[in-house]
Parts: sequence; C-alpha cells; structure tokens
Amino acid sequence: MTEVSVVICCYTEDRWDDLVASVTSVAEQTVVPDELIVVADHNPALLQRATEAFTSDSVRVIGNDRTAGLSGARNTGYLAAKGEIVAFLDDDAAADPGWLEEMLAPYQDPDVGAVGGRAIPAWPDGSAPPWLPPELYWIVGCAYTGQPVETAEVRNIMGCAMSFRREHLERLGGFAESVGRTAELPLGCEETELCIRLRQRVPGVKVILQPDATVRHRVSADRTRRRYVRQRSWAEGLSKAAVSRLVGAQDALSTERSYLRSVLPKAVLRELRAGNPAGAGGVFVSTAAAGAGYLRGLARKPAPETDSIPAYTVDIEDGEATWDGEADVLVRSGGIVLGAARRSDEVGVLAAKLAEQARDRPPRPSTQPRVSVVIATAGKPSDVRRCVASVLAAGYPDLEVLVVDNIPDGPREELLALAASDERVRCLHEPVPSASRARNLGAREATGEVLAFTDDDTVVDAGWPAELVAELAQPGTSCVTGLVAPLCLDTPAQVWFEAFGGFGKGYQRQAFTEDPRNLLSPGRFGSGNNMAWSREAFLELGGFDERLGPGRRTHSGEDLDLYLRLVREGGRIVYTPHAVVRHEHRATEAQLLRQLRGYGTGLAALYLLHARRRGGLRELMAAVPRGLPVLLGRRPANSTASPDSTGSGEPSPGFPRRLVAAQVRGTLSGPLALLRERTR
Repeated sequence: MTEVSVVICCYTEDRWDDLVASVTSVAEQTVVPDELIVVADHNPALLQRATEAFTSDSVRVIGNDRTAGLSGARNTGYLAAKGEIVAFLDDDAAADPGWLEEMLAPYQDPDVGAVGGRAIPAWPDGSAPPWLPPELYWIVGCAYTGQPVETAEVRNIMGCAMSFRREHLERLGGFAESVGRTAELPLGCEETELCIRLRQRVPGVKVILQPDATVRHRVSADRTRRRYVRQRSWAEGLSKAAVSRLVGAQDALSTERSYLRSVLPKAVLRELRAGNPAGAGGVFVSTAAAGAGYLRGLARKPAPETDSIPAYTVDIEDGEATWDGEADVLVRSGGIVLGAARRSDEVGVLAAKLAEQARDRPPRPSTQPRVSVVIATAGKPSDVRRCVASVLAAGYPDLEVLVVDNIPDGPREELLALAASDERVRCLHEPVPSASRARNLGAREATGEVLAFTDDDTVVDAGWPAELVAELAQPGTSCVTGLVAPLCLDTPAQVWFEAFGGFGKGYQRQAFTEDPRNLLSPGRFGSGNNMAWSREAFLELGGFDERLGPGRRTHSGEDLDLYLRLVREGGRIVYTPHAVVRHEHRATEAQLLRQLRGYGTGLAALYLLHARRRGGLRELMAAVPRGLPVLLGRRPANSTASPDSTGSGEPSPGFPRRLVAAQVRGTLSGPLALLRERTR
C-alpha cells in the first residue's frame, strides 16, 4: 500500500481551534495516513503549544527551519516526510472523512504527479456576502465557478488541500520560497509555480483536480470585507507577475486568460440579471485590483544592475535544442539557464552547441560500480535532507550517502534520524571545523569504488551519479566534474553571482591534463560541489589539503588545489555538462561578498602552497607568460557560458564592481591566512 504523509503548516495561535479541528479531521480519515507532520512557522510559542497538545505517536510537530512563510514551511514538511505521497492541508481547513481516500485514487496512474481537492467555504454567517459571487471564491482559498466539476487534468491545483509525489518534490527542490504567503502579506501562487515547473520538467506528468476530495475551509470574518478582496486580488496580481518571471508568462497566465474571457463576463451578466449589481461590482473591483497588481509586479526590477541580463532556457528533446523565446528574465528552472547572452542571435549559437553536446557523451558501462556520495555539512539539517533526498532519487542502483556533520557538538539528532530513515545513508561526525577534514573522513569510511562529492545546499538532477560513472570509466580518467546550475535566481545577489561567473563551466565537454595555462585559472577544471573521483586516485593524492577550505582561515581552494596536484602527477580530469547539480546561491549581498572574499583568500593560499612544492615556483613563473593573457582575456573563471559564447572576451555585465573588489581584498589576505593555518 502507498505510504502517505500529511503536512499541516501553521503560523499563529489565533487559529488554534482551527488547527485542532484540522488535526482531528486527519485522524478521522477513512484512509489513515502513515504520519501527520505539523510545521510551526517561526513561532516558538505556537511550536511549544502544539508539541504539548499533539502527543500521538502518529503526529510529529516540528519548526520551520527554512525561509519564513508558507513555502518555507511546506518545504520543511515534505523534507521531513517519509511517505511516497505528501498531502498538504491548511491549518484552517477540516478534511471530510473521505478526503484522503479520494485524493489517492488518481495516483493509480503512474503518470499522475500531483492531485488537488475541492475546498468548500465555511462562511462566518452561513453564506457568502452578496458582492462576492462564486467565481471569486478563490480569493478566500476555496473552489470557484470555472473549475472542473469532475476529475480532470488541470494546469495547477489549489494549496488548501493538495498532494504531490515526494520524488517530484525532491527532484524540483520543493516550493519556490520567493513566492507565497507570509504572516504579513496575503501573497500566493507558490503551488501554481510548482505545478507549472513540474509540468515543464517532467515529460508526460499529469496534474489532476479531484473534486470529490473535499475539505471545509473556514472563512474568517476579516476575509469577507471588501478591503480584503482588494488586497487579496492585488496580491494575486503581484504573485502572478512573480510566477511569470520564474516560469514564463505563457504558462503562468494560460488559465487566467480563459477565466477572464469566459468565466467572469458570464458572472457579471448573471449578477446583473439577478438584480445584484454589488456582485457585478465585486467582479470589476477584483479584476481591476489583480490587473494593477500584475502590472506593478512586472514593473519591479530585481536590481538596476540586472537590467541588461536577459535569460533563455534550452531543453533537449531528441537531440535538438529549442529556445523559449518568450523568456525575458532569468529563469528559475524548466531547462538549463544559459546565463547572460546579450542578443537573441547568440541564443541560437548556444542552443546549437548544447544540442551538439547532447550527442557528445560516453556510453554508460555495462556494470556500474558502487558510488559513495560524501556530503560535508555545517549548515541547516533541512538543506541536508533536501540534498540527500535528491541523491537517493537520482536512480543509481548501487549507492551509499555519507553525511559528515562538521560541527563540534555533533552529530545532530536530525542527521542521525535522516541516516536511520534509509539504509543507504550513514551519518559521521568530524568535530574540527574543516570541510576538507570532513570530506577526507567520508572518503576513508566510504565503501564505493567511486567517490562523489557535493554540498549540502545543492539538489542533484536525475542521472547525476550515472553520468559521473560513465566518464570515470573512460581510460586514464581519475576525476570528473559536472555542470553546476543555479537552483533559483530569486534575489539580486543570486543573479549577480551568476553574472559574475557562477559555478558553471559551460556546455562543452572537455578533458584536462597538465598545461601551464591552466595553472593560473584552475577554476576551469570544475567545482568541488559537483565532482567524482576514482577512490584509488583520491587516496593516492592524500585527499584534500586540510589547511584549505571552508571552516579554516583560508576559506576555500581545497578542490582547485587537488585538481592541480592530480594533473601535475599526470592525471586526467574530464568536465561534463551532463552531470548536473543545482546550487542554492547566497541570498544576500553580505553573504555573497563574504563568499567572494573567501574565494580570493583560498586562491592566494593554494598558489603559495603550490610554490612551496618542488618545482612549483618555477612552474608558476613559467605559467605567467602563457596563462596571464588567457586569464585576462576571458570571462570570469567560473562562467556558466562558454568563453566564446558572446565573442567579446569581456566579463558578463550585470553585477556591481564591488564584487571584484571583495575578491581582490580576499586575495591580499591569503598569505596571512595561510601562515596562521600553518602555525596552528
């Protein structure tokens, strides 16, 4: 029988009675879920009260450890869930006894990826106000006229009572936390964005509305006032604009166009014929407010610096590339972000290259070796759960995941519970702060022939381990790195990082051996958050230099140093754009500046270490005449686009120059940082 988890998110004690009713309704289902998870959204008092009140073995109460708001709380819930199907119920909705049974029925079709139910409004006075016709019940989060009345495939489902296959949530990274309701703002559309992204990313998937899966959604008195209708409609317009930026206007507004053309005009005529001009006026007020909110949302710019960066998506189907020509902003997903092309004709060049690369990949070996994935973490357990879930969902047959908790007081209970939830996951502890030490510990404890490394703030794509293994199976290859694309581009800092260079190394499969030109730009080899090694080669090199990397004063450089040591010993590194990892970039400018300063510090430190090795200083001196022109005449070392994709040889526009200054300051501090590490 399919395992089911139900998640209820709550944020205020003002809804306590509603929350109790919601939890009780889940316990009274004809099909009882395997677990119920209550997520308190950054409210310690509510968390404590719920923990004390819901003491059943089938109910878990946890706090939202992600971004404040409904999207972050829902992500916390699905990451903690164990069920194959994850259902979401609002804290002010009580499910009818057959709700879950009806919700699960469509999942007998393996192509069904999401199912939504029908929310029936429970009005404070027993009936809707006269100026709110049923076509506008979406304003109060309930089923509205214009939706299918029988089971049907739809673009998106409503968030009040919905469900998803957990594997799809893990693959997509959950709800976009830049979209959705918070305690202060009645925004929404996070479930719309997720459903659209699901349909874009999973071919043939179905999103189903099941009207027989009913819940009773309490409508509070404040939501029946005209002022709330205006605010909610305005917020809906803002939300639709945000979704349009993430997934494209065509998909974001396809349902709304038919709603405006057909449903609302009929509602106006009906209300006028019934002698209810207030109902017709409600339609006009809501439509005008939503339209104004949408235009206001489109007018908002992420930041002045990003104006010159159009974004394009390319999807590979049958070896051919197609360009989503309607995208005019950086796209969160639904294809691979191609970075900062400046003119539409450049998109064709990039698309052709990507289509060519789809055919340039080695065959997968007939026997697939055991892969050990090492994830060193000092970050949020929810990030670790998300990353581990994506690795386990990648589809590789012989896999183990070693989570190394790199905090002094570890291992944390959440990570031990994660390891206990799946026999393929193990939790280790490295108390000394050092990502290099933690990774080396994971490598020593690993049982696989292949060591794969990624970070806790990533989501790996399906097939990631298999692509790495296919490259490592090629003669002479000791290390493979892969494409690192952005998981989201929701903030100016995340957009700036991609414009500055990001982690991506382009869409050209490349092989690297010892070359003086690479010595001054080791970032060309790849990024440490997406790499795999032959275990034998990794251990022969002694693993990562523990004086470098996060957790040490040098902050970074441990992966680049290991690459340089490998090629210096005659090894071969292959970069493949087919092994894809999606990284959640730093969300704020302060975090980004610290990151770039750390990159500068680590780069200086690794050069100093290289100079101290036998013949290293001579190699650096010899590399300068040949490598410096390459370094100065190309895009930033971590550029996602190929160096010749624009033909200009200039850095990508769209980021403030203070990012460069931060990296330079970090470079100047490198010698002292390394000295302090050597002394310690």
